[in-house]
Amino acid sequence: MVDITLEPVQIGTLCADTDGRLAFADGKLVAVLIRLSEEVHGTDGKAGQWCIEVGFGACDVGVLSVRFDGLNAAQDWIAERMSLVPAA
Repeated sequence: MVDITLEPVQIGTLCADTDGRLAFADGKLVAVLIRLSEEVHGTDGKAGQWCIEVGFGACDVGVLSVRFDGLNAAQDWIAERMSLVPAA
């Protein structure tokens, strides 16, 4: 089983979407998550959701193409993606 940890971080964006998490799988950085702000996403129904801002390896996806209602769902998604990678 993969150990997924999230570390809080502020991201230097050019908008109000700055609340982020560094996502680690077994100690390796695999993604940067960002929380969509009310200020920017309040009218499109996405405020409060978490997105992959950038992913690495198995978590490499298009920016903001994968959204989660909460951090637990993001961790589950990352664990599932990492389980598809052959052990090194």
